[in-house]
Amino acid sequence: GSWDRQTKMEYEWKPDEQGLQQILQLLKESQSPDTTIQRTVQQKLEQLNQYPDFNNYLIFVLTKLKSEDEPTRSLSGLILKNNVKAHFQNFPNGVTDFIKSECLNNIGDSSPLIRATVGKLYFYSSVAYLVCNWVF
Repeated sequence: GSWDRQTKMEYEWKPDEQGLQQILQLLKESQSPDTTIQRTVQQKLEQLNQYPDFNNYLIFVLTKLKSEDEPTRSLSGLILKNNVKAHFQNFPNGVTDFIKSECLNNIGDSSPLIRATVGKLYFYSSVAYLVCNWVF
């Protein structure tokens, strides 16, 4: 019905170019062998968790940014998976559905690494959703 359309509209989400570049930079830096850099990146990622649409950027990098290299895209999905596990109850409405639908759309990605990441992410999102909406 019309309500359906409304929620879909809300999730025609587009990343801010500057924000996207910042996150890509962090994802690349976090692959550095230097532990000092890794620690700094970790802190920045924690800070970014305070922004409601940070997870949208992560799913965007994983599923839409096919031009990026696979390790970066996969890492984005793994960070998102950890966010789902740690912060799920704070996710804004609709984010989980957005994550799950993007996962389903990309389960056939040409890269085995991305397919595996998407699968794990979908699994965790579904489980977290069930746990949070559990009726005891």
